[in-house]
Amino acid sequence: MKNNSAKFCSCIKSVRKSVKPRNNGTKEGAAIAICVSKMLHTKGRTLKKFSCKKPAGPYLKTQTRKAARR
Repeated sequence: MKNNSAKFCSCIKSVRKSVKPRNNGTKEGAAIAICVSKMLHTKGRTLKKFSCKKPAGPYLKTQTRKAARR
């Protein structure tokens, strides 16, 4: 069973293949934004730090989202 960091990295890899970048953006940046909103924001979390490099393995650090200001 995969942990959240491995799921996040596999999400980025799969979404990066099918997404179109916006103005001056990269495919990877757009894929990260999509995966953050789908995987983390639904749980009330947001991205703080992550890495998908091979030798150290996937690393994901999150923090709670701030409440929407009224």
